[in-house]
Amino acid sequence: MAGKNQKVSLTFRVDKGVLEHNNRNFIAKNVDRERISENITYKQENIRDKYHELFDQALAEYNAKQNRADRIISDYYEHIKKGQKEKTFYEVVVQIGDKDNCGIGAENFESAKQMLDEYMKAFEKRNPNIKVFNAVMHLDEATPHLHIDFIPICNKKIRGLPTRVSLKGALEEQGFSSKSKRISEWASWAESEKQMLAEVLKKHGFSQDVKGAHYSHMTVPEYKNAKKKIEEINKHVNAFKAKPIENLSPEEVAMIKNQNDYLRSEIQKRDENIKILSKKAGAKYVQYEIYAPDKLAFVAEELKRANVPLVEESNALYVPEWALKTCGAIAAKYRPNYYFGIHDRIKLDIDTLIYSCENFSQLLEKLRDEKNYELKTEGKYIAVKSPAAQRFVRLKTLGEEYLPQNIEKRIADRDKFPKAVQAKSAKANQTEQRFYSTITQTIIAVRSFKFTPEKTNPKKIYSFENDKHINFLSEQLLTMHEFSLTSPEEIYKAAEESQKKISEKVEKIKQLSDDIPQLKSDISQLKFYFSAANSQHLDAMGQVKLAAAKEVAEKYGITSAEDIKDLETRLRLSPTYIGSIKSEISEEQLKLNKISELIRTYEKIIEGNYIDNLIAAERERKAREDNQKQKK
Repeated sequence: MAGKNQKVSLTFRVDKGVLEHNNRNFIAKNVDRERISENITYKQENIRDKYHELFDQALAEYNAKQNRADRIISDYYEHIKKGQKEKTFYEVVVQIGDKDNCGIGAENFESAKQMLDEYMKAFEKRNPNIKVFNAVMHLDEATPHLHIDFIPICNKKIRGLPTRVSLKGALEEQGFSSKSKRISEWASWAESEKQMLAEVLKKHGFSQDVKGAHYSHMTVPEYKNAKKKIEEINKHVNAFKAKPIENLSPEEVAMIKNQNDYLRSEIQKRDENIKILSKKAGAKYVQYEIYAPDKLAFVAEELKRANVPLVEESNALYVPEWALKTCGAIAAKYRPNYYFGIHDRIKLDIDTLIYSCENFSQLLEKLRDEKNYELKTEGKYIAVKSPAAQRFVRLKTLGEEYLPQNIEKRIADRDKFPKAVQAKSAKANQTEQRFYSTITQTIIAVRSFKFTPEKTNPKKIYSFENDKHINFLSEQLLTMHEFSLTSPEEIYKAAEESQKKISEKVEKIKQLSDDIPQLKSDISQLKFYFSAANSQHLDAMGQVKLAAAKEVAEKYGITSAEDIKDLETRLRLSPTYIGSIKSEISEEQLKLNKISELIRTYEKIIEGNYIDNLIAAERERKAREDNQKQKK
């Protein structure tokens, strides 16, 4: 029986994607013209039409948000074509066996054709982010093979279109991650597809024959096998060496001579690779603490760029032990997105001292005694000199808010915000009170100089109303009010319900997307049915098609050609309906993001870590500044 215990090779490779060749608009020399009609076409859609189907709704949403004409994208296909980040489409070639065992006239030709057909029919269902627009099985060349042309899409909410072309993003959304610099998302996906092909082989009584293995792409087990084979060769040759020279045959002498430095260096290289790969594969994950949120986000992003696996927590990253040095090197490169010049530092010191002083004179005293400033109070203008400055700075040069009389007024108003927080807390529910209490703790920490505060708006003076951390906590309270959440139970339930809604809508989109090809097919059959129903000249195949079309008509309850228009309208409006659901998903995702952030913050608060993390981040900042000073 063909296939029983036979081994055949598998090919899954990327190709240039020449649609004219695939669709036989031009015919290469290796094509048998008499067999072109035997080719199987699965899809043959115009790529521009496919772009309109996939992206018109997302493009309209994107363009509607643009305030500048130069950012409007008129044609997304041309936009991708002219860009350098993505290709307009990608192609994979899939082949089972070769011309000797699966080619034309070979015993496994029909089996190869059947297995490729089975693989192709399940391809899109398995890959929801891979949108195939052209697919054909070539049976007019030496060996049957598939050309699958597709547009990869992803739906991440970042800058640009909400639905856009991205091979990396598409594969990530399907669950394929980059495991190392060598093993990309594409490689992980390709390996998964090869496994699916191997399953198809197994089902039909074949097994995979690995040909042309290349050491540079080996996995840890493959390295070990290669190492073992070379060791066996060396063991065999070393046995010859134990013989007296006069007893060696010419072949054995030749083999000993060939056991040269190259073989030994290859073993050494593979041993080193095995050691590195094994170390990475079995590495323990350890904690790398980072308390500043901006810094943590920076390090996490750079690690991802370097293909380092990680788990991100609120105040730490968990990375393999071998990546700790990489974390340290990346963290050392971090620079805050704000810069403190001398004037900025003086203003911030004055801003924070305002909240712990009774009057302007006391503020000057604290600048001198607690902040180590030098003062010039004689003469017309007051001037100060910070420890880091080279010269004195007059207060009047810092702006109107730093004139003595205005500083006095700000000191007089210093308790307005804390009192307003206390008044709101008194009327709040128990969960809200935790956030108001944390705001109060933040105010106290700023007043006692436990950490350097950050501004929400860098262009304005620092105040509690312009405090980045206080405003963040206030945003969480607004989220609770926006969604009428009054308890932890309601917050967690809202997150679950939001996630459920998103999943249901995603499933609805998938269902609608899957229905579109079926609708197209059904409409086509219905048109055939009503045009051929009264024909007296149908052959046997035509009669079969007519019977199948009749079943479609009965399925929809359609009795005349006019009734088909309703289905055509449904088909035409499907992309619009899908776009509408995608917009709903975007809104629901925004809600879920807000609630998720609320949950993370609430958990920090009840664990008692919120203020401690700010203080820890301050220690980290000061240590970094000290290190930089020492290097200078």
